[in-house]
Amino acid sequence: MGNEYNNYIDQATSIAIQDAADNIRNVTDISNTASGVALSKLLEGGDKVKCMATISEANKLIKNAIQNYEKIIRLSIECRNSNAESSQPSK
Repeated sequence: MGNEYNNYIDQATSIAIQDAADNIRNVTDISNTASGVALSKLLEGGDKVKCMATISEANKLIKNAIQNYEKIIRLSIECRNSNAESSQPSK
């Protein structure tokens, strides 16, 4: 049962990591598009404050997605290590 339980934990953490990686890709795509539109508007003479705020917020979204990914990796490793320790046979 221990190996089966370990497999479930490995699978769950792998899915969480993949979801976080997908989130980075999606957030990056959306943020880059928003930044591109804002830059285009800026070059056309648009409101500099709004355009720069949009670019800044888009960059924050990417940074947050990366921080979430790092946190999920860290928690997944901790979970796996904790499970490995608790599943060791007693001496």
